[in-house]
Amino acid sequence: MSNDSGTYKEIFKSTFLFGFVQVLNIISKVGINKAVAIFLGAEGLGVISLYQSTINLIASASGLGISQSAVRDISEANSESDGVRLSRTIEITTKIIWFTALFGAVVTLFMSKLLSKWTFGNEDYVIPFCWLSIVVFLNVLSEGKLAVLKGMRELRALAKASLLGSLVGLISGVPFYYFLGYEGVLPSLITTALSTLFFSWFYVRKIKYTAVELSFKKSFREASGMIKMGVALMYVSFLGFITDYIIRIYISNNSSLQMVGFFVAGSTIISSYFGIIINAMSTDYYPRISAISNDDRRLAEEVNKQSEVGLILVGPLVVLFMFVLPLMIKILYTENFLVSIDYISYAIFGTLILVCSNSMGMVLLAKQRSNVFVYSVTFSRLLGIILNILSFKYFGLIGLGIAAIIMAIIHIVLMAIIMFKLYKITFKPELIVMLFITIGLCILAFFVKDFSNIFTRYASGSLLFIVSLLYSVYNTNRVMNINVIGVITSKFNKND
Repeated sequence: MSNDSGTYKEIFKSTFLFGFVQVLNIISKVGINKAVAIFLGAEGLGVISLYQSTINLIASASGLGISQSAVRDISEANSESDGVRLSRTIEITTKIIWFTALFGAVVTLFMSKLLSKWTFGNEDYVIPFCWLSIVVFLNVLSEGKLAVLKGMRELRALAKASLLGSLVGLISGVPFYYFLGYEGVLPSLITTALSTLFFSWFYVRKIKYTAVELSFKKSFREASGMIKMGVALMYVSFLGFITDYIIRIYISNNSSLQMVGFFVAGSTIISSYFGIIINAMSTDYYPRISAISNDDRRLAEEVNKQSEVGLILVGPLVVLFMFVLPLMIKILYTENFLVSIDYISYAIFGTLILVCSNSMGMVLLAKQRSNVFVYSVTFSRLLGIILNILSFKYFGLIGLGIAAIIMAIIHIVLMAIIMFKLYKITFKPELIVMLFITIGLCILAFFVKDFSNIFTRYASGSLLFIVSLLYSVYNTNRVMNINVIGVITSKFNKND
């Protein structure tokens, strides 16, 4: 039990650590956007967002997904305490990343005229795109360095590198916009990319490993598995982009741009705020399961532990979310966007289910089963397009929310079948009961939020939130063998 308790503590610690980092990164981005809005206006914000979208697309395509797939190889080598293999894997990753970074920069440089036409409809931005090739180069290198830190599970160093890079970007960006106006956009983007690379490189240099001499040819030969998995991940990311694009185009053509805005606002709230928890959890989860990818019994334990912690954290937040959603939308957007609640109130249930299904899905990445991973995601995405289009056609925004729930159910069933057939990995009964109880509490919140009497609505909502919180505390006590309430009480008694 003590070993299990230790693993749960690790999951909680890494989740809170990277959740905190992501929150600060979001605050940093909000600060930058605020500065841009003040000094450059809406047009400046639009230009920068188009720059960023182009940079991210090229960096993602040219990077071949290596920054993600390398995590698995490095983690596995590190867990085996094989210094030679670890050094070799890090060196191979470094060589491949250098090549992909240069490739991305060259592509950006030579396509600068086309990128200017495609993005802005003219050739006025050819020179800026030439400068942005530097940003692409630096970003791909940074992702490679961060992959080494993730694979080595250097969590504190990874958190510091991410956080310091964002803070320096914020501190340096504001003066550029203030003193140089539009001329400060490119220096700001380059400085931010440079600072991120500097800090990631700084912390990677602290890792002790032996330098290995490898040619580019030999590195590519030995990295075939890494590249294959990376390309699969890149394909999945691209497929996600295409899926979102098709759905938004359909909404635009069959309704209005305003309706697209409502949908995007809703999906952004869910992906941004609940994505903080899911992304924070996966940061350490992927290297952790990669290290034990050949032990199916331990993998099953990790899948269940990860899912339990996810439900403990997300459950009470979803209940609270139901009642504060109108206020949140008014703060983040305007009252006109309150119609987005029609989508969010349903789609949020899909997030609860995905907490569990994603834990299973990532096992395919740890196992390097790129073919199964690609087929399952392709099936889900194609089905998602059809389901979203039909749901919107007949039920509007509510239909899109219902489609999100159905897709989450299909995903968890699909993952459960694949995991059982291939590796005999299943969800334990306690987790299934926990999932249904959590969903049940959220369904109650879904109905209570529509009570016409304000006092009854918020009194009932507060009671439901307390019940969901106590249920999470109970599960924390159960899985970690810690009396959470007792610990909190003792802290207060000490202060007295």
